[in-house]
Amino acid sequence: MTREVHVRVRFEEESFWATVEEYPGVFATGDTLEELRESLEEGLSLVIAGAEPEQRPVRLSPLPADTVHTAGAAQAAAELLSVQLTLS
Repeated sequence: MTREVHVRVRFEEESFWATVEEYPGVFATGDTLEELRESLEEGLSLVIAGAEPEQRPVRLSPLPADTVHTAGAAQAAAELLSVQLTLS
């Protein structure tokens, strides 16, 4: 099953953090967008499937790096991204 979710991503103090609009309370951090995506998958897995993080039944499509601003005044702004969530 695949569906679209909305991830709000911020870049502050040299790292990324994000929340998932459809799942209040799910948040993640990472030094890179890939680490952020993996952390989001882990959090969503725990909430959606109640699974152990190592099993990761949830997969997210890659977070598009070109839409997340990492310099200047844009650091304070959050980018709302639409990504595909797949339950395995």
